[in-house]
This record gives sequence, C-alpha cells and structure tokens, in this order.
Amino acid sequence: MPRDLKLLLFAMRFPPEHVGTARYAVTVAEGLARSGVEVTVLAPAYAAHHPEDEGLPYQVQRIPGGHHPFVPLRYPLARTALRRALARMRPDVLWAANGMATRVAGTLIDELKGPVVGSIHGTDIATRLPGRRPRTWVESIPQRRFYERSDHLVANSRFTRGLAIGKGIEAGKLRVVHLGVDPPRDMAAIRRRAQERRRELAGRPLVLSVARLVRQKGHRVLIEAMGRVAADCPQALLMIVGDGPERAALAAQIRRCQLEKNVLLAGRLPQDQLEECYALARVFALTSHAVRSRVEGLGFVFLEAASRGVPCVGTNHGGVPEVILHGETGLLAEPGQPQETARHIGSLLADEALCAAMGATARDHVERFFSKEGMVRACKETLESVAGR
Repeated sequence: MPRDLKLLLFAMRFPPEHVGTARYAVTVAEGLARSGVEVTVLAPAYAAHHPEDEGLPYQVQRIPGGHHPFVPLRYPLARTALRRALARMRPDVLWAANGMATRVAGTLIDELKGPVVGSIHGTDIATRLPGRRPRTWVESIPQRRFYERSDHLVANSRFTRGLAIGKGIEAGKLRVVHLGVDPPRDMAAIRRRAQERRRELAGRPLVLSVARLVRQKGHRVLIEAMGRVAADCPQALLMIVGDGPERAALAAQIRRCQLEKNVLLAGRLPQDQLEECYALARVFALTSHAVRSRVEGLGFVFLEAASRGVPCVGTNHGGVPEVILHGETGLLAEPGQPQETARHIGSLLADEALCAAMGATARDHVERFFSKEGMVRACKETLESVAGR
C-alpha cells in the first residue's frame, strides 16, 4: 500500500467518550496510522479545546456542536462538517466507524465519489433497519442507503455479521474483524504496585465489572447474584467501574439488599487505576442482555480482562460466546439468571487453581484471535482492497 493513501475516519463516538465504539475508532486510527496510512479522524467536539488530540500519529478534526445534547441537532452539524472535510481532504477512502456516522454519511450518499467502508457493531443495526420508533425508523433510511452504497462492511463478530445478513445486508460485503487488544507489558509490576496502593482491595476476593451503567449491561442481575455469593463468601467484593443513568437505581438496590460491604460503585477510573483493579481481580463479570433490541455485539471489556489473565463470567448473549469459551476461558450463564451467575462466580472464587488455569487459557485465546496487530492487519487489507478498486 502506498504510504500516501489518505483515509478519512468518520467517528461520531470518540474520546474523551468512554464507550466501546469510541475505543474502537481510536484503535483503527492509531493502528492504520502507524502502518503508513495518512489518517484524519473527523469526530465530535466535546469541549472548547481537546489537548489530548496533540501528539497523535494521526490528525483529529473536531465537529463544533457534534455532541450537542439535543441529538437530532447533531445530524446537520456533522453532515456539514463531513461535506467540508471531504471537499478539503479528498480522501482515497471514507470509513464510517459507527452507526451514527453511517447515518450521517448516508445523507450524502449521492455526493460520495470514492470508496466507502463502514463498521457494524451490533446495536446500531439491531435497533434499526427498520427502526421501531418514528425517529429510529427515519434514521434507518440513510443508514440502509449507506450500507447499499458501501464497498465493504466490517462486523465486529460473527454474531453481528449474522444479524446484518438477517437485516438484508449483502453477505458478500461483510467481513468479520474482531476487536483487538494489547495487554500491559508487565502485569507483575502492576500487581505489586496495586497491592501496595490498594490495600483495601488486595486482601479480598475481588470481582470486577467495567461498563456504562445502563440497563443493557445487566448490573441489577449481577448485584442480585453478588448477594448470593456474599452469603457463602462474606469477604467477596464486587467493584463496578463506570457511570451512567442507572447509578441511582443501583445504589438503591445495594442499600435495599444490605450489600454495602460487598458491592462498590467506583464510578469512572483513570486507566492507571483501572489497570490496578484488573491486576487484583480474581474474576471479571458482566451480565449483559438484550433491552429494546440493544445487544452486546462482542464486549470489549471481556477482551481487556482476558488479555490480563482474568477469567470472565458473562452471558450467553450476542457475540459474548465468541470471547468466553464456556468451561475453558470463563463461564457463561443464561441472561437474567442471578442464581446461575452466582454459582459461576462462587465456583471461581472458591478455586484459585481453576481461576489461574482459566485466566491463562483466556489470555492465550485473546493473543491468538483478538490481537490488535491482527485487527489492524485485517483493516489494512480492507483498505487495500477497496482502494484498489
């Protein structure tokens, strides 16, 4: 691939947002930029200034008002910014990195001249094509037009690809490219530091959960399961990292179940502190399930935990079974089953040897099938293919 190939990566979710699709866009942008592609990211402005954009191996152009609290207003603002970026940059390929990006690009579909690539994550098509409510039904029109016009579509899991085919998207355009992660280089050093700095956690059997506090992530089920775990293991602690609209309801549930000593709502944590929590965790757990068609296309946090040697407890839902191999790298419960979830967590907490063995297998599984290097290589192959046309 020539080094001067120009890619415009259009991402309507991007840091500082703490969501999986934002992290996905960063991984694609950084990996392709380091492989020799000239990458420009077009993303929303979340503040007046973004000093974090400086010193990156790619350029970030921000959309003023692109993250407006009134969501429908984001569309015309992003559409205008995208049209200007295309005219100014004249990229060799336009890549829409998430659902809203495909919808905005779909409104300009007749103006797009060069190759077009899109990413599909799961919920973006599960809730549309067509949408169930008036707004999502209208939004589904440019989204489907984008998919029909695109040269290539990248799905984050086999589950998501099957979902897309079921929605009528052409199978020949779809390629599965799993998310990729790189584990920290020295987990032993991080663990030693964590044991020194987080003494309140180091002496307890720690169950870690990392996700936005929304209904789809299933925290209510996980807290109920933790009540059963604590009955057999009073020292066990569930640490929930993340924030969101469910926080008040979850706090009330913790008080109602008298689990203040066993469940901690930690809020958002900076990456260095989160790494310490992974280093101390015995088990990672997240009990996601479908809510109003919202699904777990894959589950980036399961990859993060597994790459750090932490066995996972998840649900037999969406693309999660592609990450968690039941009985090998972790354990799966049926969605909405706190008793089964508690049994799985309890069995791992009670057997350190089993935890260590599953964690090692999980790390090997991620290194083989979910490496960042493999993800970037597949994305680069996609660019080579469409640019060659």
